[in-house]
Amino acid sequence: MAATETTAVSKSRIDWIDAVKGLTIILVVMEHTTFGVQGALGHLPPVFGAIAEFAKPFRMPLFFLVAGLFAYKALYGDLRKFVDGKIVHFAYFYVLWSVIQIGIKIVVPHDGGWQVTYVDLLMIPIQPFAVLWFIYSLAMFFAAMRLLRSARPVYVFFFAIALYFMRLDTGWMLIDEFAWRFIWFVSGVYGAKHVFEIADWARARPASGLLLAATLLASVGTVVFSHLIDIRGLELLMGFAGAGAAVMLVSIAASNGLAFPLTFVGKHSLYVFLSFFLPMATTRIAMVKLGFENGDLVTLVALTIAVVSPIIGFRILEKTPLNFLYIRPDMFRLTAPRNFKPNVVMAAGGD
Repeated sequence: MAATETTAVSKSRIDWIDAVKGLTIILVVMEHTTFGVQGALGHLPPVFGAIAEFAKPFRMPLFFLVAGLFAYKALYGDLRKFVDGKIVHFAYFYVLWSVIQIGIKIVVPHDGGWQVTYVDLLMIPIQPFAVLWFIYSLAMFFAAMRLLRSARPVYVFFFAIALYFMRLDTGWMLIDEFAWRFIWFVSGVYGAKHVFEIADWARARPASGLLLAATLLASVGTVVFSHLIDIRGLELLMGFAGAGAAVMLVSIAASNGLAFPLTFVGKHSLYVFLSFFLPMATTRIAMVKLGFENGDLVTLVALTIAVVSPIIGFRILEKTPLNFLYIRPDMFRLTAPRNFKPNVVMAAGGD
C-alpha cells in the first residue's frame, strides 16, 4: 500500500505538513467568522465572503486529506493504542468542549437564531454540536478504515466515491458528513505517497509548481463563481485541484522559510479548533456594538483574535489545574501516560 512509505518519510520532506494544518484551521475559522459577521451586520463581507466561497470546495477536503497522510501506523498498529489515540482521544475533547459550548450558549444571552437547550446536551453522543463534528468525524473515519484495513484499496475507494455521489441528506450530521467527507480521508490514506511526491516536485521545481498551482486555483475560481460547483463531479475535482494547489504552494513556501506563521498555528491547531468560537464571537459582538460597520474589518480582527487567543490560553493554562481543557488527563488514557506536554495536533489525529 502506498501509505506504508509515509512512516519512513524524513523530516526534510514533511516540514510543510504543520503549515498545511495551519492553513486549514485558519480557513475553518475564517469561514465561521465571515458568516457570523454576515448574521450580525445583515450583509456578507465582500472580500472575506468571496474568499470563503472560493475556498469552500477544498477547505474540508484538504483538512481530511492531511489527516489521512499518517494514518497507516495507527490503522495497522496495536489495537489498544489505536482505540486510545484515535477514539478515546477524540471522544474526550469532543464531549468536553461540546458541554462547554452548549453550556455557554444556554447561560449567556445571545442574538443568534439557533436556540440551545438541555436537549442539545443529551444529543451530544449522536448529533454533533456546531463545528465539533470535525472531531467526531475524524474518529469515525479512523474507526471505519481500521475495520476496512484488510479490504482492497480500490474497493474502499469506490465505496467512498459511491457515498460521495449519493448526496445523503438524512438530517443527521454524522451520517451525511461521513458520506460527503470520507473520500478525502481515504484519499489521504491511500494516496499519501503521491501527495508527498507532489510536494517534493513543487519544492524541486518552484517555478513550475507555482504555475501549476495558480492554474489549478484559477480553475477552482472559474467553477465556483460560475456556479458550476453545484455539479457533484466538478465539486469532487475542484476539491482535489484546490488541495493539490495548497500542498504545492505551502511546500514551496516552507522550503523558502516563508511558512513560519502557518507552521506555528498548525502545531497548535487542536487548541485553536476547540476554543476559537468564544473569542471570535466576543470580538464580533463587541465591534458591532461599538459601531463598526465594515464587515471585512470586523472579520479580519475577529479572525486574528480567534486564532491567536486559544494559543495564548493554552500557554497560560498548560501548567495549571485547568490544563485538562487542552491536554487529556492520564485518567482518560488507555495506554501508559505520556509526559505532561504531549505534541497534539488536530489533523494528525492526536496521541
